[in-house]
Parts: sequence; C-alpha cells; structure tokens
Amino acid sequence: MTIKQNLLFYGLIAFLVASGIGLGVYFGVFFERDDGNGEIDDTVVLTIQGQTTTKNYTLSELKSISNVSGYAGHRKSTGTLVGPNLYKGVEINTLLADVGGIDPDEELEVIADDGYKVTFTSEMLNGYFPAYDGETGLYLGIKKFYVILAYETNGTYDFEGEGVLRIACIAEGGENYFTDGSPWVKDVTNLNIIVSNSWIVYLFGITNDSVNKPAFEAFMHINDSEDRLVYHMLEGDRTNTYEGIALWRIISIIDGELESSLIPTFNDSLAVFGYDVILKNANEEEIILRSEDIARNDSFILAAKMNAVFLRGSEAPLRLVGPSLTTFQMISGIIEIWINLD
Repeated sequence: MTIKQNLLFYGLIAFLVASGIGLGVYFGVFFERDDGNGEIDDTVVLTIQGQTTTKNYTLSELKSISNVSGYAGHRKSTGTLVGPNLYKGVEINTLLADVGGIDPDEELEVIADDGYKVTFTSEMLNGYFPAYDGETGLYLGIKKFYVILAYETNGTYDFEGEGVLRIACIAEGGENYFTDGSPWVKDVTNLNIIVSNSWIVYLFGITNDSVNKPAFEAFMHINDSEDRLVYHMLEGDRTNTYEGIALWRIISIIDGELESSLIPTFNDSLAVFGYDVILKNANEEEIILRSEDIARNDSFILAAKMNAVFLRGSEAPLRLVGPSLTTFQMISGIIEIWINLD
C-alpha cells in the first residue's frame, strides 16, 4: 500500500470503530491482498528452509502476499496482559506452502535473530492454544487463532532489514481473547521445517503399552479437547501454564479393563482394590501414588506442555503437576509409568 492508501485504510477503521458500524470491527480480522506498490526493500528479512527447498523473502515480497490483519494480544508469564494491538502479516501456513508444506511428522522451528528458538507443532500451526480473556486474563479453555508472521504493528513497520518480523496469534472470529506470550517470537529471521522431535513413554501394567508424542497430543483432543487439562503454577516470579491430561486416563490403557471403543475405559474395580502407580524418569527418580487417590481425579495431571510449548530438556517428555501434589511429587522427565499390584 502507498502511504495515502494506508492513511485512508486506517482512517476508515477509526471511523467504523467510532461510529459503531460493522459489528466486531475493533477486534475483527481483515483479509486483503497488498498491491505491492509500496516502498521497495531488497533486504532479505526471512529464510524458510523446507526439507528440499529453501526460499528467501524481502519485506516487499512478504507484503505482496495475501495477508491477515486483526487485533491481538498475549498474556505474560507474570499475568500481565499486552495489547490489544493491530497486527498485519502473512499466515504461517501460507508461507510454508511455498516450500511444499509441512507433514504431520514434521514441526516448525522458529528462530529469532539472537538465536532464540521455539518449535511449533502441527497443532500450534493450526492455531490451537490456551486462551485468556483479553480484559481479565482469566483462562477460557482451548481456542482457535490465526498464527501469522506480522510485519506491521498498529500501522507501522521497520525497513532496517533483519529482525522486523514477529509471530502474532489473532483470535479467530474477532473474539477478545489472548494466548500465552511464548509463541510470540519477535525478530524472526528463519523458519525451518524439521523432523518431529518425538518421544515415547513406556507403560507397564496388566498389559504393557506405550504412548508417543503424536498419540499424547491426540489424547488431548479427544471429546473436542474436553479431556485436556490446564494447570497454572507459580515458579519463582513466573506463573507457568502446564497442559496435559489426567494421569488416570493414561493408566486406563494398561489396567486391564475391556475397551468398548477406541478410547480406553478406566478399571474402577481394580482401582478400588488398590495398587501403586509408579512414575520414573531418566535420572532413576520415582514417585509412588495410590490408585484410590488418582482414580478419575483430574487434579493429577501428566503435562506435556508448558506455556503452549512442548516440554524440553530435563523436563521432557512429561511432568506430573496438579493441586493435589506437593512440590516434591511433581516429578519431571517421566519416561516410564508402572502399575504394581503387589
């Protein structure tokens, strides 16, 4: 857009907001195609690395792609709300299509100019995140967002070169809810498609089984994500948001109850009879719980994500959290779960 077109466009938005015309304009999402006639900038600001293809983009090239605009904001780990601000950019999945798209067994590594990295799963790229009320910060459940690479904030952008792009998550349907701040990587310079960093947690019980990263993610979406649990925990001066499913749902895979569908059914009779549930990590640490305590109790949570990102390092693959646990019991790095009937 030319400067004159920009002024006309944002002037029109201001008029609509002030006059109340067009319900949902203030938090609306707008789709348009930039005419590409703005100031020319030949500096490469983004590199996308696919499995077989690499593509570079200047700011002018990004602005020429069909774009998304909308008001959005995020919630810091301290609970502070940032925004709403008006962001404009290109949907991430639109850009990935230029290098062949992304497969279910692949993830996207988002890299900032200072080397900071965040890995986006297919679920995140499709816009599913914990949502928070844009005014109160209260948790609202899992909501849908447009995930964009924004080159413009509140009608302004920078032509200095690298580090002018950022991830923004715009609530679908123009709703006033925010994501956590973790996905909002700023000063983005590279998008790399990588093979999924999958993992396996081994399960031992009446029957033996295992659960991997894709399967665990699928469990979190069963029943329209109603089984997905979120737990907020103050750690130091930060309030971290953990996501996962109830421990008893994983136990139902190996507790010997016959399945009437593809979804395992929890063996209530065996739980009442009593057994130990043992969780172990790679450091040979373990925690022992009783079946009577965890049975259909959603306050014992196996978390796979913290602040919308899958656990990493010694925290991965799973961590036990929840209001019914002491700090000592919140074991991380869980790789084995056992049922002991003795």
